[in-house]
Amino acid sequence: MRELGLADFVVINTCAVTAEAERKLCQTIRKLRRENPNVGIILTGCASELRPGRYLHMDGVAGIISNKTKLSKSEYLKYAGDSGVEIVNSTPGCQKVRGFLQVQNGCDQKCTYCIVRLTRGDNVSFPEDEVLSQAKSLLNKGYRDIILTGVNISSYGRDQNSKHNLAHLIRYLLKNLPSLTRLGLSSLDPADIGNDLVELIQSEEKLLPHIHESIQSGDDMILKRMMRRHTRHQVIELNERILNIRPDVIFGADLIVGFPTESDEMFDRTKLLVVGAQLSLLHIFPFSPRRGTPAFSMPKVDSGIIKQRAQQLGELAVHILGKKLSEQIGRDLIILAEDQFSGKTNSFLPIKSLNKLVVGREYLFHCDFVDGKIIVGHPISER
Repeated sequence: MRELGLADFVVINTCAVTAEAERKLCQTIRKLRRENPNVGIILTGCASELRPGRYLHMDGVAGIISNKTKLSKSEYLKYAGDSGVEIVNSTPGCQKVRGFLQVQNGCDQKCTYCIVRLTRGDNVSFPEDEVLSQAKSLLNKGYRDIILTGVNISSYGRDQNSKHNLAHLIRYLLKNLPSLTRLGLSSLDPADIGNDLVELIQSEEKLLPHIHESIQSGDDMILKRMMRRHTRHQVIELNERILNIRPDVIFGADLIVGFPTESDEMFDRTKLLVVGAQLSLLHIFPFSPRRGTPAFSMPKVDSGIIKQRAQQLGELAVHILGKKLSEQIGRDLIILAEDQFSGKTNSFLPIKSLNKLVVGREYLFHCDFVDGKIIVGHPISER
């Protein structure tokens, strides 16, 4: 957009995962319009594609660009101006630290709570040579971490060739990019984490020791009603296996609380799963009914109960994360500086440095103590 000289526009990449996301989107549009009456608003992403009529009628919205074409220059030419543009939700402090590389779009699964599959379509994997070219571009721009992203990256290659799966793509990138020393993965479906990927986690040090799993529930009946493809036992067994071969891995997870028909006992099994699967970094989503999905018509859980369960799970997450952080005290860890006094470990635990850091540099970092949710320490040496 900067290359095109776009001026006086704000771009919002919208989300439709929950009704709350759409509610906040409407709030954001109204706020931007109120604070910047002369700025046009361009929408893209799932929410605007799902219900374009709703947003096109909002004051200040100049247009909508589809998910499929939102990276096409031609789509933005009709808005062209003569100066810069502000990108909503950008993270300038991390511009040369962590680059996100989309390797696929869409999803073939039919989870009963999910609306995104209706806006993104079936799984489409990007050609490996195209992914390689984009990765080279990120490295040339100075990014240190490259994170592979998509709607469901663990399904990569399923639409192309059964041998060209996510593990194959990772090997291909590392083989052809010797300067790539830090490769991370976004959310993975536990059902798709096979032996080849587990072996890579064990043998490839360049693969960052952080695994975020789309688990959603710890109760097998709820998982069936969600039409997920894993069981609680499979998740626990998988995570134990990974930790046995690479103990420094930190697990994150997406979890939904209050899915229709979820009883207290079912919710308790989710809490037990968090402990049993050693999940440290949780994304907790109160169930949000989405019209057009099977779960919309299922028997609802009281909103007050959902709120209570989300709070309980959040408190458990804080306790488990605190324990995991405390285990790092006295250890020397590798970190990547995101600004002058903060960054993350290779397993994505947050750190605060008592000494000044150089953004984008790797350090061997000594963990002195924990302050709340942050490891505090000092750099020993630059790597």
